[in-house]
This record gives sequence, C-alpha cells and structure tokens, in this order.
Amino acid sequence: MFYKFVKILSWVFFKIYSRLRIEGHNYLPQNETFILAANHFSNLDPFILMAAVQQEIYTLGKKELFKNTFLRFLFTRLNGIPVNRMGFCHQTFKIVTEILQQQKIIAIFPEGYVSKDGTLGRFKQGIARFALEAKVPIIPIAIIGSNQVLPYGKKIPRPHQITVKIGKPIYLNNYNEGCDRKIMNKVTERVRNEILALYRT
Repeated sequence: MFYKFVKILSWVFFKIYSRLRIEGHNYLPQNETFILAANHFSNLDPFILMAAVQQEIYTLGKKELFKNTFLRFLFTRLNGIPVNRMGFCHQTFKIVTEILQQQKIIAIFPEGYVSKDGTLGRFKQGIARFALEAKVPIIPIAIIGSNQVLPYGKKIPRPHQITVKIGKPIYLNNYNEGCDRKIMNKVTERVRNEILALYRT
C-alpha cells in the first residue's frame, strides 16, 4: 500500500514538475522477470524508476542509507535492499536471487554511487553475476535530466524535463561458459555500452 502511494505520488510529481517522458516502454517483458540497469546521476533516480515502470520493483541501495532510522523505515517499505558497495556480499546475493526466483523485478544502479558530474562511471560486476546466475535478461535504462532536477549534493529540486529511455532486453543465453570474471566483465561492459548509447541518442 505504501509503495503504491509513493509510486503514484512520484508519477504525479515528475509528470507535472519535470514533464516526465518515457520511451521504449514496450521493451519491458510482460511475462518474465528481469533486472533493470540504469545510470545514477541523482538521488531521485529510484523514484523516477518507480514512476516509469508499471511493475513493482525492488531496488538495491548502499547499506549506509539503512543506518538512519527514518531512511531505513522508508526504503524498507519501498522494497529497498541494502548492499555493500565495497565488495561481494553473500547475503545480498542470496536475497536478490530469491526475489528473482519469485518472478519479481530488481533495479540496480551498476555504478554503485551517484555521479558527481553527470557522466557515466565505471560499472561494478554485481549486475552481471546476478543476471548470469538467475538466467534473467537485463533491461538497460538511461535516465536523462535527473541531475538537472536534483544535482549531486543539492536538496531542493528545480524544474527540468526528465526522459527515461528503455532499451531492448539483453539476453545472456550466449554466455553459457559459466560465471567467471572474464564473462562478467563482458556482460558488464555490454550493459554499460547499451546505456551509454541510449543516453547519446
């Protein structure tokens, strides 16, 4: 109930305040689970994804956010999953795997942090490992304009259009050699390149 309320509130806010535009919505699979991969240029990005994607999503966020009582209350009820950005966490991997097995949707910001200058940073390999192990496709998403609405370090949003570009699903059927570092690097780079291409078009 709380998730739906915040989702509707987010949609109304971004539609009115930021003239939210969504492209490629037809690329979202309807009868299978998947992982959303998006650039992270603003703290508003999780709420933008909530507004843009019809299905309910679970979002990975840095564990430091969950140390604050209010933020822990908020993010837990918005399907937030704490993650250690410094290295692989077996507990997070187990939780994400279980969620995907339940045919639910995970959203990940592979950079692992909010970009300070609005440029796409290096991606961490966690998203590749999750997708390869669960055998689910990755949907690349470019969120454009969120850093103009709420730049890094700012607290008050300002009017600016936001566009969400959803790309074609990246199926990993061809990566059947296993889940070693080399394969994960290939998948990670492919996802990053797809998001970069969406951002530039």
